[in-house]
Amino acid sequence: MDKENYFPRKRLFEESQDLIATFYSTGDYISDSASELSSMLAQDIEKDVFYYCLYLLSMMSNTSEIIKVVEKIIKDLNSFRKKRRVTSTEEFIGEIDIEEYIKKNYIEKVIPKEYPSIIKYSTYQLPEYQLTLYIIRRMTEIYHNIVLALGDNEGVSVFKKSHEYNERLRKNALLLNRKYGVDYRKRDSYLSLKKKVVYRYRNRKILTNDFKVLMMLYEKMLMFKGIDFDSDSSLEVFEHYPKFDDRLYEIWLIRKSSEILCSKMGITSEDIEYTPLFEARKKNKYAVLLNASDYRIEILFQNRKSYMPKSDLKWFYWGEDGRQNEIGAIPDLIFMKYRNGESQPNQIVLVDAKNRTWTLDNMEPIKSEIVQQIYIHDNFITLFEEKYCSMLIAHNIDELQSRKFYHKDKSQYEIDVICMDMNEGMMEVSLDKYIEDLSEYLEI
Repeated sequence: MDKENYFPRKRLFEESQDLIATFYSTGDYISDSASELSSMLAQDIEKDVFYYCLYLLSMMSNTSEIIKVVEKIIKDLNSFRKKRRVTSTEEFIGEIDIEEYIKKNYIEKVIPKEYPSIIKYSTYQLPEYQLTLYIIRRMTEIYHNIVLALGDNEGVSVFKKSHEYNERLRKNALLLNRKYGVDYRKRDSYLSLKKKVVYRYRNRKILTNDFKVLMMLYEKMLMFKGIDFDSDSSLEVFEHYPKFDDRLYEIWLIRKSSEILCSKMGITSEDIEYTPLFEARKKNKYAVLLNASDYRIEILFQNRKSYMPKSDLKWFYWGEDGRQNEIGAIPDLIFMKYRNGESQPNQIVLVDAKNRTWTLDNMEPIKSEIVQQIYIHDNFITLFEEKYCSMLIAHNIDELQSRKFYHKDKSQYEIDVICMDMNEGMMEVSLDKYIEDLSEYLEI
């Protein structure tokens, strides 16, 4: 059985969806700053392919419906009459503003004489139309960022379809802005415009549900909901970007590790604190924090924190420019256990989550990953002078596989290699084996 037919991508996503949304936003899924982070970076300043593929899939699942609602809104546009005061020194331009006329010419006695008027005009500058334009523009910006990160891929049908969607969105934005004069201020945000629209709904200024539907679809897209993992578009993305499954597997493992450790520690899910990835990387902090009564566990996600500074790296190569380039590989996950009140961890476990397959009879596919565990140890040997615990968690097609590697001279050095059985009914057994070994290394 090949990977495409057994890797439970949909289940893994559903079990970690809220964590993915939390990691890839500010925690407020519809905040404007979240969209500014569409340049999410992975290690080595590379674009996070998973993030862009996920956004592409989410947009492909929702854009068609969004376009239908947008075009219905434009078709049913209604202007409203608005009053504006104007002043002329030659004649009345509109309806005379008697009070202002008397004030200026008989009380203040301005020179030259002024003719204040009130004119009425039609406008489409309503919050609901401004919100519609805002959503369209943000979506075209997201499409632009996706293409910059993943490439144009004109020969791939999912990208061809996305280009068509983007062109329709762009034309609707131009129509609203240039023909009907709809625009918003630079300081306006999605949330500020949404607040105005909700207020107008409450005061029955808006009678159609179109704008409620539009907001629902837009927020659904931002929260990565409604993705069809079995669609042709999705399968095409997975085929072109295998790194998507790598990151999905890693984040799913964070989710399951947190949940099961939480249970073993005797704490509730409310005691788990998650940090958005961009914030964890920017502030050099944990992605997950588990708090027990007398100790805490931090989980770092592709982050050295202060314990693994680049200056301590031992392995390097000479570049063509003659410069020394360090090899800065780090594990996907680092589990750090602290006693309460202490700033230094008393237990550290490195975990690499690999979207690979191997068997006890054929370990070739995983050998290079095992070697990487060894030079990661060399890079940060000051952390592991007496005890070194590293785990390599992959997945398999046939059955659960497990093997430990030992150091001849260091009795407390271990590399634990586990290959999970991801088939229905065996996933929990595989997770139990993984957590059993992890708990032993963390001494909990």
